[in-house]
Amino acid sequence: MKSATEILGEQYLEMRGRILALAADFDRIERFGADAKADPQLSDLKDCIRELLSDTPGRAERVQLRLSDHTPPPSR
Repeated sequence: MKSATEILGEQYLEMRGRILALAADFDRIERFGADAKADPQLSDLKDCIRELLSDTPGRAERVQLRLSDHTPPPSR
């Protein structure tokens, strides 16, 4: 079994790239207008980023639940 340090070493560059891509996405959104600041999707993404910084296990599940569509199916 690999140690946490080994896993981090293997995943670091990929994780770094994903973080940089997210930072660029947020910069683009901010640069092209303030109208997105009130958008619930942006709020969800920011909440998910805060969740990623949590020290509590289960982050992936909580992020998935946050981003899932909770709209009830249409009635027939």
